[in-house]
Amino acid sequence: MIIRRIAIRNFGKLHDRTIELAPGMNVLYGENESGKSTFHTFVRSMLYGVRRQRGRAAKNDTYSSFEPWEDPTSFGGTLWLEYGGKNYRITRNFYKEKQLGEVLCEDNGEVRKVNGAADAIFENVSEAVYDNTVSVAQLKSVTGKELVDELRNYMAGYQGAGDCTVDLGRAMQMLKMTRKGFLAQEERRKREAEAEQEKVSSNIEFVQKEIWDLEEKKAQIEKKERSLQARTGDSIKEGDSLLDQGIREIREKMLLSEAGVFAALLMGILGIVFLPGIYGSVWVGVSVGAAAAAVAAGAVFLRLRFAREIRIRERHKTRLVSAGEELKWKKEEISGALEEKRMALDNLKEDFLECEGEKSRITPEQGEIQALNLAMDRIESLSGSFSRQVGGRLRQRTSAILCEITGGKYRELLMDEDFQMWVNTDLKTVPVERLSRGTLEQIYFALRMSAGELLCGKEKYPVILDDVFGMYDEERLSAVLHWLAKENRQVILCTCHEREMEILEREGIDFHKVSM
Repeated sequence: MIIRRIAIRNFGKLHDRTIELAPGMNVLYGENESGKSTFHTFVRSMLYGVRRQRGRAAKNDTYSSFEPWEDPTSFGGTLWLEYGGKNYRITRNFYKEKQLGEVLCEDNGEVRKVNGAADAIFENVSEAVYDNTVSVAQLKSVTGKELVDELRNYMAGYQGAGDCTVDLGRAMQMLKMTRKGFLAQEERRKREAEAEQEKVSSNIEFVQKEIWDLEEKKAQIEKKERSLQARTGDSIKEGDSLLDQGIREIREKMLLSEAGVFAALLMGILGIVFLPGIYGSVWVGVSVGAAAAAVAAGAVFLRLRFAREIRIRERHKTRLVSAGEELKWKKEEISGALEEKRMALDNLKEDFLECEGEKSRITPEQGEIQALNLAMDRIESLSGSFSRQVGGRLRQRTSAILCEITGGKYRELLMDEDFQMWVNTDLKTVPVERLSRGTLEQIYFALRMSAGELLCGKEKYPVILDDVFGMYDEERLSAVLHWLAKENRQVILCTCHEREMEILEREGIDFHKVSM
C-alpha cells in the first residue's frame, strides 16, 4: 500500500491542508504542536473510521478530541492510495449528523460504502493489527520498566492469539473472572441449600422428639385406663361393671332389710293384737311387740347403712367415670396431635429429600461453569497452537531485524514460557531488564516490524512513525533508517528534529520532505 495524497478538510488543528507523499521515505517535519500527531490520527481514521464512545468516555475519545470547533459539518477529508495494484480514493465525513464513508476504485469506477464508525476498509488487516504493528506512536512517557512490561505483553499477545484482534490472555482472564462469579454463586447456593437442609434436619429431630413425648404420654394414659378397667371389671362405659354389680347387690340387701322391717312391724302388730287374747296375758303381746320393734330397728339400721354404702359407691363410680372420660379425652387429643406431628414429620422428610436433590441438581450456574471450563480449555489449546505457529516465526524475524539494526551486537531474542525475555550476544545472554532504554526501544521497534510482516500479508502497509526515535543515538538511528530504506516500502516519519534528515542526506538515502 502507498498513500499518494491526503486532503484534510477539517480535523483537529489541521484545516484545508493537502499533503503529497512519495512511495519511499517521507519525513513530516514540524515543531511541537504543529499537527504531526493529528496527521497520524487522521490517516488511521480514514482507514478505519472514528469510533464514538458514550457517556463519560465520550469526553476523551477520538471524535471529541479532533472534532473541529468551527464548521464541524466538514469534519473529515479525502485520502488517495494504491492498494493491490489499483488506485483508490477514500472520502469520509465524520460529523455525527452527516456521516459519510465511501471508497472509489479510480481504475474501474466501483464505489463501496463503508460504515463511518469503525469498519476496516481492507479486510486482511484489522484495526487492532494496524495499531500494534505499522502505526507506531511515541514512547516518551514510558519508563524503562514499563517498556519491559510492554515488550512482554506484546510478545504474550502474539504468542497467545497470533494477531491483536483476539487477546487470548485477556480473554482467559475474563473467563476466569466470570467463572469466579458463577463459582461464588454456586457456592452461595450450596451453602444456602445446606443451611436449609440442616434446618429441616433440626426440625425433623424436634418433631420426632415431640412424637416420642406424645407417645409416652399416650402410653401412660393407656396404662391408667387399664388400671381403671381392672378396678371396674370392664370398660367404664359398659353398664355391667363391678361397681354397678356391687351397687345392685347392696340395693338387693337394702330391699331385704326393708322387707325385714315390714315383716317385723307386721309381726309385732299381730303379736300385740292377737297373742294376749290367745295366751291371756298382756306381757306376751308386749314381749312380742318389743322383739318385733328390735328386729325392725335393726332392719332400719341396716337399710340406712346400705343406703350410705350405695351413695359412696355411686360417688366413687361418678369419679371413676369422670376420670375415665378425662383419660379418653386426653387420649383422643394426644392421638390427634400425634397424627398431625406424624404428617408434619413425613412432610419434613420429603423436604429433606428435596434439599438433598437440590444439592445434586445441575443448576444454570453449573452449566455456565462447565461451558466456561470448556472455553478455557479451548483457549489453552489455541494458545499452544498459535504459540507454535506464530510465536516461533515472530521471534525468529524479530531476532533477525534486531541483529541487523544493532550491527550484530544482539543476535537473538529469547523468551521462556513465562515471557521472561533475554537477548543473546556473542558471549552471553542478557535479561532485557538490564538493557539501556535505547536498546529496549530497538527491540520494541523490531517486534512491531516483524509482527507487521507476519500479520499484514503480502501487502506492505506504510510504516507511520510518530516521533519514535527520541531515545536513539545517531548510530542506532542511522541503522534503523538504513533498514527501513532497504525494505522497499513507504515510510512516513513524523519528527520535530532535523537530525533524521541530516542522517538521511549524509547516508545518501532519498526522502521526500513535508513541512507541517
